[in-house]
Amino acid sequence: MDVPIAHPEPPEYMPTMADAVTALVVDDEEMTRAIVAGYLSRIGYRTLEAETKAQAWEILSASGSTIHVVLLDRRLADGDGLELYEQMKREPHLADIPVIIQTLSDSGADIAAAIRAGVFYYLVKPYDGALLRSVVRAAEETTGRLKSLQGDLRSRSDAIGLLCDGLFRFRTPQEAQNLAITLSPIATTGHSLTFGLSEILINAVEHGNLGIGFEAKGRLKAGGLLTREIEARLASAEHRDKFATLHVERSDSRVIFTVTDMGTGFDFDRYLSVDASQSNATHGRGIALARMVGFDQLTFVGNGNRVIGIVDLDRTPDSRAD
Repeated sequence: MDVPIAHPEPPEYMPTMADAVTALVVDDEEMTRAIVAGYLSRIGYRTLEAETKAQAWEILSASGSTIHVVLLDRRLADGDGLELYEQMKREPHLADIPVIIQTLSDSGADIAAAIRAGVFYYLVKPYDGALLRSVVRAAEETTGRLKSLQGDLRSRSDAIGLLCDGLFRFRTPQEAQNLAITLSPIATTGHSLTFGLSEILINAVEHGNLGIGFEAKGRLKAGGLLTREIEARLASAEHRDKFATLHVERSDSRVIFTVTDMGTGFDFDRYLSVDASQSNATHGRGIALARMVGFDQLTFVGNGNRVIGIVDLDRTPDSRAD
């Protein structure tokens, strides 16, 4: 059931009901469900609501029910929201639905556990509508790109497993994303390595080569202008010849990923831990989360334009320290 909330500004985009994106909002607070529905209605999303894990599972399991994204409260009256997510992952027709966890907790351990489990994002309450809309849109768009690459990924997985030493050059965020997805089967760490590689590769492009800092990225994302700005900088005389490299070295015991960009570096110490003060930002936590759930070691060298990530092949993902 949709719960509309009035907004003084007009909708940013209003698709027809035939192509509207459907979000399932799972929260035991009626007011929270109504607010989230109102935020999403502004960009034309249709919403379904559930108060408990049991109600949510009934909706997800319903014949013909098409859910594009799930907003899931971590603490529900009938248990941990992550239990519902784990249940979804066991069902092929639900496993690829992006899940965004929302909670009052800003614990680094809780955030790491959720990202390690494979959720798309972790929102700490309270947050504003612009943040929610940005994250939900990103989840929908990213999932679409991942699905389009899954066929190629399956066909290339065996070949990637034979890689011992390789050098890759990339310029764009899309190339960075594709490279992370393609190379992740080199180690049996599943989603976490894909997430970790993607974060450090995209960081090399956006922040390293193109010089888009934290504050600038926040303004651009808020205005829906980030993609346009990236494209403009990639085409500019200052940046069009810049590229980043990924060097992969694989032995019997570990894989070493070395990413180098052509930028001037950045204050990487600021981003090596999950800072509660940045929990309401749409960006800025990727490096810390990559460090916690993507690699066994993640080290920045020099001024920050080179980063080395190490994955130990003789350790399971669950044995990694937060």
